[in-house]
Amino acid sequence: MGSALPWALVALCFALGVASRSISDTFLVFVPALQHAFDANRGSVTLIYSFALLVGGTAAPITGWILDRFGLRALTVTGVIAAAASTAVASQASHLWHLYLSLGLIMGFGAASLSGILSSSLIGRWFPANRLGVPLAVSWSASGVGAMATFPAAQYLIATDGWRHAYLVFSGVSAVFIPLLLVLPWKTIERGAPGLARLRETAAPGVTVREALRDWPFWALTSSFALTSIGIFALMPQTMVYLLERGMEGPYAARAMAVAGFLTPLGMIGFSWLADRGGRRLAAILAYACSIAGVGALAMVRGPGDDFWLWTFVLLFGGSMGSRGPMISTLATLRYRGAHFGRIYGLIAIGMGLGGFLGAWIGGVLHDLTGGYAAVMVLSVTALATAAATLGTEAGARERLSR
Repeated sequence: MGSALPWALVALCFALGVASRSISDTFLVFVPALQHAFDANRGSVTLIYSFALLVGGTAAPITGWILDRFGLRALTVTGVIAAAASTAVASQASHLWHLYLSLGLIMGFGAASLSGILSSSLIGRWFPANRLGVPLAVSWSASGVGAMATFPAAQYLIATDGWRHAYLVFSGVSAVFIPLLLVLPWKTIERGAPGLARLRETAAPGVTVREALRDWPFWALTSSFALTSIGIFALMPQTMVYLLERGMEGPYAARAMAVAGFLTPLGMIGFSWLADRGGRRLAAILAYACSIAGVGALAMVRGPGDDFWLWTFVLLFGGSMGSRGPMISTLATLRYRGAHFGRIYGLIAIGMGLGGFLGAWIGGVLHDLTGGYAAVMVLSVTALATAAATLGTEAGARERLSR
């Protein structure tokens, strides 16, 4: 059991990510049906998803407090109940604000409970520092990998039985985990690997929240989350329209974006493997370099014949897009694990949620003000380059401490 348990827990975190974040992300498939059902414009419907991202970030301190105060069992059960309840309530919605409540507020909280804060705390108890990156990346990849199943499932269910039935089915998928979570051996799970458990028992309680707030690494990790999210979300929501406006055929552009989505979890695992083996600073700088070069390649797509630049963008940007989340989570876990880890990580994660919300919003505003995409790309590159300097500095400092 001992050797299999750590990876079984990685699989659990992955599955819970599918049951929450992957299902939340299927909202993009529901948009046309929800527009029709509520006679709403595109902006008022898609804002629900942005609201969920914002809640997912800003609720992280609350989920961190639940973790520190009541433990992993309470956090996971609460998160799954929220995820199941959100889609169940959505299936019965009669006004658009019901969806803001269910798919925005409740689902945002559920996703916050079952994402980075859970995997960092749980997996961090079972893997040593030099092997932590890849397991965390596997759990983080749930959103991208899970979407390969949840997106087609959502399309099929909506087409056959309607969007309300689809949300009921998704509610059942999330609820299946509740009995399992209630009977898991949480005392053993929370104790962690024997060697790491002994280290925790003899170690100091760890950095407090107040001490963390006065600590440069805390702000480096928080700002890296925020700047990276701004750089990604300023660009990605507009990429499909950008390609169509340059004469790309719709199915071809959609296929390119699907390949980028497929490469994202592979990049998470690949860059995390490099961080564990070749150094965290090297992996961080290389990941940001790929993303920035990818933006440059996208800028070179001027017409339907620019396949080389399109697929260069897909490879570089898609392959590096999600890689910084596991890196930042790993560094946060190594520096702050202890009695106050949940609340500290929750505050760091605000950067990701707030950055994603601001990036998507500012990117849209810049496009509307300028009528083009140059300013959006400049924002993306500037944010990513600043994040590279910040995270690279912190990763280098962590490597020096480990020597």
